[in-house]
Amino acid sequence: MTKTSITHCAQGVLKGVLDDGVHTFFDIPYAADAGRFSPPLPPSTWQGERDCTRPGPVFPQLPSRLDFVMGPTSKGAEMSEDAFRLNVFTPALSAKLPVIFWIHGGGFLTGGGSLQCYFGDQLARSGRAVVVTMNYRLGLLGNLFMKGISPGNLAVRDLEMALQWVKSNIGSFGGDPESIVLAGQSAGAWFTQLLAAMKSTSALVKGGIMISYPGLPPMTPEAAQTMAEQSCAMAGIDPSGDALRTMPVERILELQTAMLRAQSAFAEVPVLFQTVCDGEVPANPGAEACENFAGKPLMIGWTREEMGSFLASNPAMIGATEEQAQKKYSEEFGEQGRPLYMRALKRRLNGRPYTTLVDLGSDKLFRLPAVRFATEMESAGNDVFTYQFDFQSPQAEVGAGHCFELPFVFGNFEDWVDAPMLDGIDLAAARSLSACIQEYVLNFVESGDPNGAHLPYWPAYDHLQERWTMRFANVIETVASDTESGAY
Repeated sequence: MTKTSITHCAQGVLKGVLDDGVHTFFDIPYAADAGRFSPPLPPSTWQGERDCTRPGPVFPQLPSRLDFVMGPTSKGAEMSEDAFRLNVFTPALSAKLPVIFWIHGGGFLTGGGSLQCYFGDQLARSGRAVVVTMNYRLGLLGNLFMKGISPGNLAVRDLEMALQWVKSNIGSFGGDPESIVLAGQSAGAWFTQLLAAMKSTSALVKGGIMISYPGLPPMTPEAAQTMAEQSCAMAGIDPSGDALRTMPVERILELQTAMLRAQSAFAEVPVLFQTVCDGEVPANPGAEACENFAGKPLMIGWTREEMGSFLASNPAMIGATEEQAQKKYSEEFGEQGRPLYMRALKRRLNGRPYTTLVDLGSDKLFRLPAVRFATEMESAGNDVFTYQFDFQSPQAEVGAGHCFELPFVFGNFEDWVDAPMLDGIDLAAARSLSACIQEYVLNFVESGDPNGAHLPYWPAYDHLQERWTMRFANVIETVASDTESGAY
């Protein structure tokens, strides 16, 4: 039975809901809108009770490139350029629990903390953690860098404001402000790395969880300026970009789509308007994280077939010929291309050119960057725990694809409505694996170590030894990893 739940923050009183042991507060402003291309302002106060019983808006976006696997996650969601909101899921208002600060993914173009697939009530129902999800500006509206128009990195400013809000207010929701763990998937994992690297935010948190981290460097200001000018040319507006200030948001989204289509997507994930190195955002976040995140624990991992979620919707990729696949391997590895292609082909039963391309892209964009970052952090003295998620989706050609681990982490399979990647799944087996993964995550959030009674032992990563990595599949076990492509 749903009841009303009341608490407060610095801005005023909040009215949420209490359902099956979890207090949920949606649509809490962590900042105020200062206008398009402007850094956010501190949030305003209010009189009386603010209704936080329903999900609020997300930032403007079009359907995700990964609706093919995830389903229409943003369908029906209210959208607004004033969506500086976060959501809190907590088992107790008077406790002092660790806090999971969740940063959603979506290729820097889509997603939102109030989307149903990111509801944190199942994690909070454990009684062991408070879960916070939040929105940040997306695409051109969140990351445009253009002289005289936008300073860039507005999404980063949003994340900073949200984290500061949590630090200042989470005590009223049963959270411990000294025990905040950053966590994110895909673009959210990238931002997790960045917040761990930046001096202004790394001091606010005690650990990090990076799920499917894409190994992308920040853009240089010069490259970002060029992309901005290209967007103006494609939109048919003055190169100064001044028209972008007042352009209807629908036109902004159409422009993003046009630019995305103009990029090559062969075994790659096109990225638009990413974060720019600007002094506060370092050119090499990994190196800065080793210094500013020193001594703090890290959990980092990937899915076995990350690229399956991107490529399985493309008949040309599924039907790729041996010649096409070998050409791609040769472009990547030169003279070693053919032997590496043959190894990738033979490592799978019924291997074929498509599977070799999935493996190549998965390694290049996700697994190898994660292994490198894990090695850097472990070498700097951090306790690091790596994993690979191998449980297979029943969706044809997807495998353990990008985003498939998310319902296992959140334990909220019922919240993934019309998700093709889950259609026909063995739900009993999935829930069993999810329960173990959640226990590891909660142990890590509490203590910095995922291990606990009755769980298979998860050794810390050691780049000088076997580089043990936990493998999540029908059997949970550790395997030795390497830094070569296709090295499992």
